[in-house]
Parts: sequence; structure tokens; C-alpha cells
Amino acid sequence: MPDESSPPADLVVSTEALSQFRGRLDDVLTNTQTAGLTPSLMADLRMDQANYGGLIPGMTQISHEFGHAVDRLEAFVRIQQDLIEALGIATLISERGFENVEAEQRERLQQIMAGLAEDYTPPPEVTDEDLYGRPGLRPLP
Repeated sequence: MPDESSPPADLVVSTEALSQFRGRLDDVLTNTQTAGLTPSLMADLRMDQANYGGLIPGMTQISHEFGHAVDRLEAFVRIQQDLIEALGIATLISERGFENVEAEQRERLQQIMAGLAEDYTPPPEVTDEDLYGRPGLRPLP
């Protein structure tokens, strides 16, 4: 019986709905991996600068930009897969309760969240000048 002093749950979802959601997440992850979208595939796309024609200055810039794009794709695919896995684990926790999910899965969720904290760069702080164009200028009430 729930504690009457605790606030009501913000979101109530049936166990069946959570199981279906987790199944869809597993399908998305499997399809992504089957399609070959893995961080290692993205890393295989890398090319040496010599593939662009040697030491021609314009080709050096193209090589650099392509390498940067591959780095970002590799990170994106890794983060996408980690987030899908984290959602699946979170769904299990929501369905079964934190204590009833294997310690290995709880640890994996913590690893994913720690990795995301390292990857995340918060946006710059927005100032009034950014919003209104001039310092001290504010909208009318």
C-alpha cells in the first residue's frame, strides 16, 4: 500500500507498455548495429592526407575537415547507441524497481551517464544583450 504522505506519481505507465517500449528500443539498437552504424565503422572511414593528393594546401584543409566530420559521426553513433541502451535499462528499472535490476545493468547505466557527462558541453550562458541586442534593454512588462 503506498505511503499516503508521499506525493502522487507524476507518470504512471503499465508494465506491459514499458515492456513494449523496451522491445522497440532493442529493435532500434539491433537495426542500427545490423545496418553497420557502429563507432568502429565510422573510424574505418578515416583517410590519410595522402589520399587527398599529398601536400596541396586545399587538400590539407579538406583532409582536416573530413577527419573532423568522421570524429563527430563516430561520437554521434556511440552516443546514440549508449542512449538507446540507457533508455532500455531505465525502462527496466521503472518496470521492476531499482533493486530488482541486475547490478551489472545498474553499473552500465552509471557508466553511460558518466560518459555522457564527459561528452556534454553546456551551451554558453545567454545574456540580456544576446536576447535584446543592447545592454540594459528589456521587454516591456
